[in-house]
Amino acid sequence: MLRSAPLLFALAVVSGCASVSVAPEPTVEQQSAQRLAAEGNHREAARAYAATAARVRGAARDEAWLNAAEQYLLAGDEGAARQSWDQSNRRRLEGVDTLRHDLLNAGFQAAAGRHDQVLSLLGQRRDSVPAEFAARWHGQRAASLEALGRGFDAAGEYAWLLAALPRDQRAETVRRIDKLLAAESDAALAASAAALPAGHPLYRYAGRALTQRGLPLPRPYDRSASAPGLDALPPAEADGYRPPERLAVLLPLSGPLAAAGQSVRDGLMSGYYAETRRRPQVRFYDTAGSVEGVGRALAQAREEGAQMLVGPLTRDEVNALFGTADLDLPAIALNRGTVPPPPGSTAFALAPEEEGAAAADRLLDRGFKRVLVVTQADENARRALGAFRERLLARGGQVINEVTVSEANPDYVPALQQALGGSRPEALFLSLKAAQARLLSSQMDTAGLVGVPRVATSLILSGANLRMDVELDGIEYPELPWLLGLNMGLPDPDTLGNTLPSAQGGGARLYAFGMDAWKLAAYLDHLSADPGAQLRGATGELQMDALGAVQRRPAWAVFSGGRPRPALDGALLPDAGNP
Repeated sequence: MLRSAPLLFALAVVSGCASVSVAPEPTVEQQSAQRLAAEGNHREAARAYAATAARVRGAARDEAWLNAAEQYLLAGDEGAARQSWDQSNRRRLEGVDTLRHDLLNAGFQAAAGRHDQVLSLLGQRRDSVPAEFAARWHGQRAASLEALGRGFDAAGEYAWLLAALPRDQRAETVRRIDKLLAAESDAALAASAAALPAGHPLYRYAGRALTQRGLPLPRPYDRSASAPGLDALPPAEADGYRPPERLAVLLPLSGPLAAAGQSVRDGLMSGYYAETRRRPQVRFYDTAGSVEGVGRALAQAREEGAQMLVGPLTRDEVNALFGTADLDLPAIALNRGTVPPPPGSTAFALAPEEEGAAAADRLLDRGFKRVLVVTQADENARRALGAFRERLLARGGQVINEVTVSEANPDYVPALQQALGGSRPEALFLSLKAAQARLLSSQMDTAGLVGVPRVATSLILSGANLRMDVELDGIEYPELPWLLGLNMGLPDPDTLGNTLPSAQGGGARLYAFGMDAWKLAAYLDHLSADPGAQLRGATGELQMDALGAVQRRPAWAVFSGGRPRPALDGALLPDAGNP
């Protein structure tokens, strides 16, 4: 059984380049082996290559054994792979076959824990490694550097690896980079970032990590080039304002999601008309909330000369848009799907994951590391909790236990006391709706949790009741700054809600979302070119991450007298004008 992470990595990517051959015309046996390998029948392919090796001599024999070793590895038989590799004489191999031999050897060395030997075997110049082997080479080096405790160097290899991976396989590698950088001390991170050569792909990640800690950048980001797809836009102004000349907005303006689409549309136009500088021509296209509707809207927008897209709104629509092979327009998708945005585009969402991560940062920044979690069976609660847990652990915190409550049993005390086990947490994270949070608050004294700080997500507003919500006093949760009166020159939400139906109730959040969608359209090039750039919007402080997704830092509210009010230290920075 394969146990080594580097060897597993080789197993995952070797299939794309295992059958490189120097023979100008493969024999019938070689063609049969190549066909079996292409069909995924790796064990039979390995046997076919081994049979070929028994019939040929010289370099052809060594290459055949090398092919057999790679196919056995893909079949999950490390022992047979090692035996086949042992039959291959590296000195008789030529060209890329010597690198393939070294990559397999490095995997075997890593499996044995000899990571220094891995780095010695894979010590070639990076620019000498052929593109088809770059993912294996960087991946195995990164894993061994990580195993040796050289986290920053490993992050650097993972940063180079990203360029060799398909877009839909990059998310996990980005998370690994962030985790490795999070483990660095402030001083070590700053010094290592400063030592990176110009153009190194890790600098944007290291710079973002420094910015998140409130530390200065060693040097500015490279902003010499425009993001792909944005070169045709009019020149940017001094603050990065660079809207297109023709903006296409793809929203569900009919069907079951029409009300949501209207709220986003009205918010976008509110931001649009508040801008006094050059503004684009805006056209709206109805997607009806369907994949087919997105296809029709995209075709029409292209035909009418759009330079940029905003939308669509649902996950399936976003997947359809970003899955379009010939997408040649920069887009600001208003949701996150499973397909990452292409270069020059972004995805923006009011996601539970952002609030979970923000809650973890809030507690850790206050020195609270040991956290008890209370949650319930709810999709948004689950998503927020997953992000909270990941961020807390990455930054050195600890979830001491998790309690799941239900409507069927309103007595939470036994479960809470069992989870505590006689210890006292430094804080509570509540991934709960209002009713469950009120019940929990009324039982804090009995459970021995009086005085423990409580942080929630905006899910706590679901089922809010002004008369009963005094039970929630003291609980903090992330909120849209616009809804807290931190309007930064924007129209007052209460006044607006009295006159505009699309900004009332739940529509207010989508209205704010639309206002920020306009702002992202105006500053997309600025955010794409500068990983440290931020926009102050109605929904929070906005910044684009390395995968092209907009990350949102919210304001913070606290319940007082049953009403949400701005937390004393939760407001965003004082308004200094646009952006």
